[in-house]
Amino acid sequence: MERDEFSAFEHQGWEMVAHPYHSYFGDLTIQSNSPLLDALDVRPGVRFLDVASGPGYLAAAAARRGADVVGVDFAEAMVEQARCTYPALPFRIGSAEDLPFSDESFDTVGISFGMLHFSHPENALAEAFRVLRPGGRIAFTVWATPDKAVGFEMVLKAIEAHGRLDVPLPPGPPCFRFSDWHEFERALSDAAVELLANEWP
Repeated sequence: MERDEFSAFEHQGWEMVAHPYHSYFGDLTIQSNSPLLDALDVRPGVRFLDVASGPGYLAAAAARRGADVVGVDFAEAMVEQARCTYPALPFRIGSAEDLPFSDESFDTVGISFGMLHFSHPENALAEAFRVLRPGGRIAFTVWATPDKAVGFEMVLKAIEAHGRLDVPLPPGPPCFRFSDWHEFERALSDAAVELLANEWP
């Protein structure tokens, strides 16, 4: 799949930070795994797809619940990190916006903090629905806005005080688009799915 400027920027970045992400950031993101998998009703025998799987944390958590899992990520370095960390689990290289799977292949699809990294998140959701079996579930996690996510607020204030915000970046979707519940609901309402809210500290 041909990458636009934003996707190429994201891809280059993730190819470079797989190990640092695993070493320094993973403990933060895994805190949402249980609520996400609960919302998806992941249990033994469920066929589960982890989209934008990164180092494989969500796929591994689903596997511990007895699910039959597959992880997919567009960064080769992330896929290699996942395979190294969880050698018993299958991880594949592939784009969330052009999933390398047949229609109706999975019972559930999870996306852990990946939505803000997709150039066209609607395309990623359409692909997730395409590979989902009838009656299946999709769930994804996003960061809250900086006024609610203290860690993000601290980072942004540090950048404002000691760095620059006017650096050249390729145009892309708003970082906190799906932190707005109404936007989240609008994006999913056309699919006639059940919306589940799950708040955690």
